[in-house]
Amino acid sequence: MVTFDPESLTLAQCFGDACVVCHKKWPRPRVRVGRLPDESAVMACHDCAEALFPAQLATVLAFPTR
Repeated sequence: MVTFDPESLTLAQCFGDACVVCHKKWPRPRVRVGRLPDESAVMACHDCAEALFPAQLATVLAFPTR
């Protein structure tokens, strides 16, 4: 989990009321992307969360064909 410096964030971002990346407040960010030093959650909107942590490549399994 990434720890963010609260001094670089706005109060809304520190309280999880605004996206930590784009500052968007509506709809309220719902994806937890990190924490503050006091263990408070840092939130991001869905689009920004994907940009911060892109999905890992899926594991492809090969099955023998008949």
